[in-house]
Amino acid sequence: MDLSFDTSLNLFKAVFENAPDIAVNILNKDYTVLWSNRVMAALVDKPLSEMIGKPCYEVWRRRTTPCPVCLLRIVSDTKEPCIMERWLDLPNKERRHAEVKAYPIFDRDGSVKHVFEILIPLTEKKRDDRLRRKYIESLEETVRQLNAAGDADRQEISKGEQEIALTIREKEILKLITRGFSNKEIADILLISRDTVKTHVKSIFTKLAVTDRTQAAVWATAHDVK
Repeated sequence: MDLSFDTSLNLFKAVFENAPDIAVNILNKDYTVLWSNRVMAALVDKPLSEMIGKPCYEVWRRRTTPCPVCLLRIVSDTKEPCIMERWLDLPNKERRHAEVKAYPIFDRDGSVKHVFEILIPLTEKKRDDRLRRKYIESLEETVRQLNAAGDADRQEISKGEQEIALTIREKEILKLITRGFSNKEIADILLISRDTVKTHVKSIFTKLAVTDRTQAAVWATAHDVK
């Protein structure tokens, strides 16, 4: 770490080390946890010694490989902050949902060197209320855009000089993919079958010329599909 980052890290520690209700951490580009405060450790029920230097996907998701939709990669690719609802896997196998706000930390050359995250725990009721509200807002925005475009069937999204046409349902699913939901969760939210979700996801990938959920999420974030 360079001197400028050491200075920033000391500032983060001074501000957040003993904050009573804010869970924060700093991630390296290789997914390792560089620093975390005690509130974060309490939130995921792990001692700090089992977090620092470990891959973030192992600490919070009990995975052996990076998450399919990775905030660190999204922020690194777009160089923009990203907010997403994620679930945390606790040691006792309980799942806890949280809103994650991720912010880029740049090096002197303007590249993203680290990512600073804030986690806000969500109760099940609060999460369900937020999800319904976001889904309704998403539908209302889609209707407004369709009315403005005079297109009752699908939303036209520009990608350079090429026009990419996503149906209303595909755009709904792309938004949910960007927020980190699995096919099963999307099926439950939209009240459709998992097979139907898979079909739509395959169509989205084809239209966007991407091969996985992370690339789709990056595309959606870059094109302001929220």
